[in-house]
Amino acid sequence: MNRSSANIRSHRALVFILFAFVALAVTYSIVTPIFEAGDEVWHYPFVQHLATGNGLPVQDPNVKTLWEQEGGQPPLYYALSALATFWIDTRDLPERLWHNPHARIGIPLDFGNKNMIVHTSAENFPWQNTTLAVHLIRLLSILFSTITVALTYLFALEIKSDQTLAAFAAALVAFNPMFLFISASVNNDNLATMLATLALLLLVQLITRGATTRRFIALGIVLGLGALTKVSLLGLLIVAAIVFTYLLIRDRRPKTDDRRLGMTVIGHRSSVIAGSLLCAAFVIAIAFWWYARNWILYDDFSAFDVWVQIAGGRPTPVTLVSLLNEFQGFRISFWGNFGGVNLIAPEWVYIVLDVFTILAIIGLLIGFARRALPRLLWLPALWLTLISILLVRWTWLTMASQGRLIFPAIAAVAVLMVYGLAQFQRSAVSGQRSAVSGQQSAVSGQRSAVSGQQSAVSGQRSAVTPHAPRLTPLALLLPFAFCLFTFSALAPFTLIAPAYALPARFADDAVAPHSVHITFDNQAELVGYALPQTRVAPGAELPLTLYWRAREPMAEDFSVFVRLFDAQDKIIARWDAFPGRGVYPTRVWQPGEVIEDQYRLPIPHNARAGVGRIEAGLFRRVPLETLTARDPRGNIVTPTIARFKIAGQTQTAPRIENAVAYVFGDQIALIGFARPETIARGSTLALKLYWRAQKSIAEDYTVFVHLVDVNGKIIAQDDAPPQRGAYPTSFWDAGEIIADEYALAIPRDAPPGEYRVRVGVYRVSDGARLTTRDGDFIALAVVRVN
Repeated sequence: MNRSSANIRSHRALVFILFAFVALAVTYSIVTPIFEAGDEVWHYPFVQHLATGNGLPVQDPNVKTLWEQEGGQPPLYYALSALATFWIDTRDLPERLWHNPHARIGIPLDFGNKNMIVHTSAENFPWQNTTLAVHLIRLLSILFSTITVALTYLFALEIKSDQTLAAFAAALVAFNPMFLFISASVNNDNLATMLATLALLLLVQLITRGATTRRFIALGIVLGLGALTKVSLLGLLIVAAIVFTYLLIRDRRPKTDDRRLGMTVIGHRSSVIAGSLLCAAFVIAIAFWWYARNWILYDDFSAFDVWVQIAGGRPTPVTLVSLLNEFQGFRISFWGNFGGVNLIAPEWVYIVLDVFTILAIIGLLIGFARRALPRLLWLPALWLTLISILLVRWTWLTMASQGRLIFPAIAAVAVLMVYGLAQFQRSAVSGQRSAVSGQQSAVSGQRSAVSGQQSAVSGQRSAVTPHAPRLTPLALLLPFAFCLFTFSALAPFTLIAPAYALPARFADDAVAPHSVHITFDNQAELVGYALPQTRVAPGAELPLTLYWRAREPMAEDFSVFVRLFDAQDKIIARWDAFPGRGVYPTRVWQPGEVIEDQYRLPIPHNARAGVGRIEAGLFRRVPLETLTARDPRGNIVTPTIARFKIAGQTQTAPRIENAVAYVFGDQIALIGFARPETIARGSTLALKLYWRAQKSIAEDYTVFVHLVDVNGKIIAQDDAPPQRGAYPTSFWDAGEIIADEYALAIPRDAPPGEYRVRVGVYRVSDGARLTTRDGDFIALAVVRVN
């Protein structure tokens, strides 16, 4: 008991890390809804298929299955998960797999529709049926990953007996947010990562503690189980072969008995060869049947071809340049890209982690050049290189540029980063000490030259030495571990949970700032909307909130459409979604409740400046048809709900032929015009007016243009909002100049003579005119009619 307590105290940092890891992983498991973690939506159906006694699936690209390409994975993880959950009734799985057809999978910058699955109260605690099975398997995955963290610590200790650095290596694994996220999911990577880390530990122990028969057998079992868990772990066979070769070259001493270890240590070549063959025999005995089955079924021992056919290959041939362009997603998904690869932190978070990564790489290069690194670091470096090559090969075939796919080598990454950062810090300390030493040498020279100032110089040296920076290898590792821990602790509550939260719901439609009350097939009503801003720049997003109300229970999942039209009435953006950011489809709406439905609509970078409009409504996906929109009077309408302005670049002021200066109501200035001086009867007088907004205008005004005779009688007129309604005054910006055209039809019987053009501005709602210094209109110009 005392020895056990002493062991715990000596590794108390690891104990703390393990407890923190389990607490965080359980949090991720609870916060993340089922089937929203990576490929869990396909991994679990494979488990359920085995748990219900259906045997191993046979992959056929022409047959649609719930497990998709994951049915071609080696079966160990799924078999263990099936054993843990076979007793649970999971016949409700099809109901839990309520897919969101508009899920923005792999598109993290889009707003809303992050959920791959629609979730209901059937998933609430206490868990039952499929939900219970998924959460139990998640706990099993957490167990595997907890062991991975502990094995990382032991692996680092075997590289070099330094508990501090080993603890940091374990912390870098435990507090990697993406590792936590995957650990809290149904995913065979969790068992694969544990077995890969255990294999690395056994391989390094063959080197450090002796190549014993027991270790060769243990290694063979682990490698076999690894090959039966994930195909990429076959790369460990290459690592093992290299280690065996290393042992053959290094160990040429005779066989001895290590009585302290209670086992026989293999030393000479024949025994190392025998141990290697023994290891290979266990691998073959455990895993050969699976790869033989693949060869029989698919003519491919790895089943890669059928995998690619089901998962979908790349639409265009891959190049090295295109792979490098995908590195952005790779680095993000190593640290944290949650949900359906569509929930990420702000970019600065990844930049901070990039800085630590770059410093670690620099430190490794410095340590390699100075031969200051532990000799055995070649082993984790080798495994990381091999797993990266395998990932590149797989990515070459299909879209798989995800950093989490190198998690089988996460222990190797952690150990390399720890030693890289430690070496970088030691180099910095060494450089500063050299600088201090140089200052002390200078002080010593001064003391020799001026013996009479010895005491003063001694004081100077004392002043130099204490103030020299004292940096330790922890100066980089502590902030790095702290950053990861903070990221991992905040992510469940700031990134994951909000993406799946239900929308706000109200009893009264008064919450909508703008009312529209458009009904769709008398089933749903768009009661109003909120448009926080009416101006948007190309490349930016336009926030929009719709407010819906169910008029009756709906048996269908209708989709929302939002269309943006430019000033030329061309569609510039379209957005289809399940309402409530994807999590609250119409089938669950309660009659009478008002649902808040938020959007952020991206404006194309090449959108033309002008005033556009927004349409919103509902449609049925199968068969594809739009629900009929009706206004409160029952008339069929186009569901245009609002207008918005696309800001353009500042343009050169137009050339104005006839400059004037009239100001209407201190809001709108008429600064010029253009018109023909004479015109024939029966023709059309084209008049161009140039307006300038004196300030931002809150209302929409209409312009009237009258052609009057000498008695003031109107013989022609044209009343219209500016640019025929295409550019209402409420969208004008202060100082903006607007060209505006009008057309006056001259009657054929108009008497020849001079006529005056009068211009005014009024509000349509009440007819009130904006006044100028001359009254409520201006006499602009004279036109002769022939």
